[in-house]
Amino acid sequence: MPPVPKQRACPAATAAKAVASQLKGKLIVGGVEKFFLTAAETVYNARIDSGAETSSIDARNIVRFERDGSNWVRFDVPVPGNKEPGDKEPGSEELLTLEKEVSRRVRILQSNVEDPERRVVVELQFVIGNHTQVAEFTLTDRSHLTHQVLIGRNVLRDVMLIDVGKEFATELPDTMVNGGTL
Repeated sequence: MPPVPKQRACPAATAAKAVASQLKGKLIVGGVEKFFLTAAETVYNARIDSGAETSSIDARNIVRFERDGSNWVRFDVPVPGNKEPGDKEPGSEELLTLEKEVSRRVRILQSNVEDPERRVVVELQFVIGNHTQVAEFTLTDRSHLTHQVLIGRNVLRDVMLIDVGKEFATELPDTMVNGGTL
């Protein structure tokens, strides 16, 4: 019998496997992703929502002030994992204070609320998977919601595609997950 020829790996298949989390240069994300907020050096679970125009983050104790003639805002973000199990009280978690310059203000229209809500918008740097970006986030109390971060179209546009059948389709670098920084 002649020897069995060695199987060759198809270069196209090998290359496709290496970039399985991207399609045409866009990061493929699931319905929920790990989100590293650079300013707080904290990882959150973020809900990906193509129905929302602007992304938002859970912010408490929002105080606007002026610094060097510019509008700024001071706010607290929750530190995930520092809440007692089963404790649903918003004040029972550790908060981290951030200060950012105000980018703009927006009116948010929600189907379940009659009057529009005015929110402050700030620019925040974050990481999802291997993608780092600076984008606008509205500040609002999301303590009553499951996810502390909502990623909207302003982040997704031209950068990410959603695979609604998946959750956590990306992975953050180990240095961020284990308390490190960029």
